[in-house]
Amino acid sequence: MDIKSIIRKKRASEELTKDEVYYFVGKLQKGEISEAQASALMSYIYINGLTEDEILDLSIAMAESGDMIDLTDIAENIVDKHSTGGIGDKVTILLMPILAALNIPVAKISSRGYGVSGGTIDKLESLPGFQTDLSIEQFKQNIKNTGVCIMNQGLSFAPAEGKMYKLRNDIACENSLPIITASLMSLKIATGSNKIVFDITCGRGTYISNREEAKRLSKLLVRIGKRLGKEVACVITNMNQPIGYSVGHNLEMKETINALKGIISEDLQNVVETIGSIMIFLATGNKNLEENSKMIKNVIKSGAAFRKFKEMVAAQGGNMEYVDNPELFKESELVIPVLSTEEGTIESIDADMVGSIAYYLGAGRMRNEGSINRTAGIVLNKKIGDKVTVGETLAYIHTDEEEKIAGTTHNLKDAFSITNKKTNFKSRVLEIIK
Repeated sequence: MDIKSIIRKKRASEELTKDEVYYFVGKLQKGEISEAQASALMSYIYINGLTEDEILDLSIAMAESGDMIDLTDIAENIVDKHSTGGIGDKVTILLMPILAALNIPVAKISSRGYGVSGGTIDKLESLPGFQTDLSIEQFKQNIKNTGVCIMNQGLSFAPAEGKMYKLRNDIACENSLPIITASLMSLKIATGSNKIVFDITCGRGTYISNREEAKRLSKLLVRIGKRLGKEVACVITNMNQPIGYSVGHNLEMKETINALKGIISEDLQNVVETIGSIMIFLATGNKNLEENSKMIKNVIKSGAAFRKFKEMVAAQGGNMEYVDNPELFKESELVIPVLSTEEGTIESIDADMVGSIAYYLGAGRMRNEGSINRTAGIVLNKKIGDKVTVGETLAYIHTDEEEKIAGTTHNLKDAFSITNKKTNFKSRVLEIIK
């Protein structure tokens, strides 16, 4: 067996055996095949696809390439939530303390962001002192003590998946549904979750372009999850605008803290309550999603979710002053309003354009080890359904670089589609598949 024969086999649309899948993953992990060979195989997988048996084998092989966690000593059901990515997505950070405040343990292993969509780890690390590079023992102890913990995937969990993730982005194969499925499931195998909710975002601002593609991915995840003995539900959400108001690390953390205090945008609340209610169902068996949604509202209103967030931050070494006083987060030197030249109602906001602008301002990275500007980003002043007049502020650009203002101001204005027709906010949730 050698990598060239495996490449030829997949080029001919033939099914790889379990041994061949494990051979490829092992050689990739050890760096014993060239980047050109790995890229070639990835490209043929992108073109010719994988069978469900191949996806299953690839998921397990990538999971077994690193550490595995057993969380059965913490709780019978460990519920996890994962998003395929969205501009301004702070849903995961909100749901962790919300679920934990409802006595549902949350064990989250995540990675740093790559590209225009900021990672959950990056955003939480905007809190000075917040530690995510934990040992497995620290991780489990935090969950036992506070009911919630997040740690960095780093190099120890499914490291082959990390290499695969970078590779598929580098060669523009990021929307390969079989590879996405194997990648997501490998992380869930490695990290011990047995109940999983996937937020499958689609549209501009994410690599899944439309609802039909999102449905195919969702159904595939549910089937593979069942074969792995995991209960999976998928929530398909649209990306016809960024999630919430803020895009950028410090900006999103400030919005998250305010949301936990009950000051939350309608679209962000919509996603949090929908996904959270399904997570409660998976953990407790309560099928009444409306009742579960009310529980989420109440745990925010009572302050219990915010208090749990403070427990989580304290347990992971974060500076509590920033949680109590989010105005302490450093801001950019320049905050520039983007003014409307039209009158009407906001019909849509191009999330891809907003994300690309935020990335250009420094709020994203193109390499895993690249730096980010935590103060850079965008704060929307208008959302879908809001009325706007000529000269009114659509959004604010946050930057330290004056030379970037002119171009980003023009482009950000163009991201807003304004209509004379009446437009109301519609649920971001398109469909639930389980």
